[in-house]
Amino acid sequence: MKDAPPREPVFSLYNTLLHAALLLALLLWPLGFVLRRGVYRGLRERFAAYPAELEAALAGARPIWIHAASVGEARSAAPLIRRMRLKWPDRKLLVSTVTATGRQTVRDVIPDADAVTYLPLDLPWLVSRSLRRLRPEMVILLETEIWPNFIRAAHRLRIPTLVLSGRLSPRGARMYERFRALFRPVLDRISSFGMQDDENAGRVLHLGVDPLKVTVTGSLKSAEVDAGPLPEIPDPGGKRGPVVVAGSTHRGEEEILLEALPAWLRMYPDLLMILAPRHPERFAEVERLLRQRELRYRKRSETSGEQAADYTVMLLDTLGELPRYYGCADVAFVGGSLVPAGGHNLMEPARWGKPVLFGPHCSNIAETARELLQQGGGIEVRGRDDLVREVAGLLSESARASAMGRRARSVADAGKEVLSRSMTLVCRQLRHGS
Repeated sequence: MKDAPPREPVFSLYNTLLHAALLLALLLWPLGFVLRRGVYRGLRERFAAYPAELEAALAGARPIWIHAASVGEARSAAPLIRRMRLKWPDRKLLVSTVTATGRQTVRDVIPDADAVTYLPLDLPWLVSRSLRRLRPEMVILLETEIWPNFIRAAHRLRIPTLVLSGRLSPRGARMYERFRALFRPVLDRISSFGMQDDENAGRVLHLGVDPLKVTVTGSLKSAEVDAGPLPEIPDPGGKRGPVVVAGSTHRGEEEILLEALPAWLRMYPDLLMILAPRHPERFAEVERLLRQRELRYRKRSETSGEQAADYTVMLLDTLGELPRYYGCADVAFVGGSLVPAGGHNLMEPARWGKPVLFGPHCSNIAETARELLQQGGGIEVRGRDDLVREVAGLLSESARASAMGRRARSVADAGKEVLSRSMTLVCRQLRHGS
């Protein structure tokens, strides 16, 4: 199918800007190595130059290509890929990411993937080269990974593309509307949309997508994931008190949490906070905050489980362990929500039956946040005072906390149908092709 002539200029402009950005990045190449190690990690794969072991892993097959941009999407892909492996043991499964942490998460939590790579840069000649070399039977895009040239190239090569766990925030919808000439023909080339909820489906439909292509399948982050056994928390004094887990925190949230901590410690001197920043590159920054406040802390990467000095904060400076540590919590706070980052996966603590606290900025997880609030499994907090009051109340009223945790678990259990609905859409698309 050829692109409509009136729309062609906008793609030319988009590609001109992309090539200009690539040229600038190449000019700044030496500076990137000086300022940030690993900034060009995976560059060969981003240019569709794949190592021999990747091509050998996929040899003779047309893989299903699942794209999960970063850590959250990679974790949400795990149960889907596990279900695919059970249904199609002989099919090859390729997973791509944008970030290095996402790639590492795939390696850690998705053993069923045959290969993992970086998504190629969204330049016409690169995405065409990538798709021709890897020859996927289908591409599955998780959440909001809409790359215009990649999707257009897949359509041209008759490779169906399917969006699963799809979401489109109000801000994203406004951006798509503003650049409608670019995104409308791209959305038209996507074979099917499995959206998280009616609200997200409505935003896609408002952009002009064919209603026959749009289904509400739910969020894959609601699908059941085996987080593994509970970790052991070093406790040299044998007197460990209540545990508050603050996960996926962003800049500005750690300060609020650490301002609340002294009030909790006055009530519960043996309380432990497990603090897990969302982005690994901020581990050192958060450690400096702990030092500045003269708090006793230990880094998870340095705990041995043997002899350890007493501490008030564990800095979770490792990847992939947060879901397990939620299981140790008496109360959990999920970050990216006190600051306008859209919020992160509320189901991780809910699956353990824990009371879930989160801030007002939940555009990425709006339906889940609403459900937790309506069912009484979650509480919205807006700052330090709310955190102090709500955490203290839950720790002092164990029966209330347990009941709230059970309600959170019931919300998580309701998400188990997401996998079945998502797999139904995948099977239908594989039967129908493009």
